Amino acid sequence: MSRTQQHTGKAGENLAESTLRGLGIEQIEKIGTPVLLIPSRYKGLFKIIYGEKVSGDRRGILPGGRSVLIEVKTILDSNLMYSELKPHQHAGLKEHADFGGLSLLVWVHNSGVYVMEYPISGFVPGSSLSPQVACIWDEITRKEIEGILT
Repeated sequence: MSRTQQHTGKAGENLAESTLRGLGIEQIEKIGTPVLLIPSRYKGLFKIIYGEKVSGDRRGILPGGRSVLIEVKTILDSNLMYSELKPHQHAGLKEHADFGGLSLLVWVHNSGVYVMEYPISGFVPGSSLSPQVACIWDEITRKEIEGILT
């Protein structure tokens, strides 16, 4: 991943977090990928071993205590392909929702920030979401969150 992509992704995650806070999601925290640093024979150099894959990018909580798991994708100029999420990300979001948590896929695009409850009907292997479709799911999800908060 290039530095430009890393910068774009970081900016997208910050924008997504701000949007989620505006919706009333509290205690949003980044989920860190566990790493192990193995010293090399050269002073100051380490080999990085990544640990278990994490289920999402961030966690939060709704007033009342419901858990929120968030996966953020920053794809600015094209549709969001199902394959943009890795299998363990799809599995983590689904499992969290199956246990009663609110799983959110947040897509940062040039046209807006789309917050969508996961699983998303019709978002299956080989498919993609257009900004127009994401806008509909975003509206549904925002109304659901608003209903939870009132």
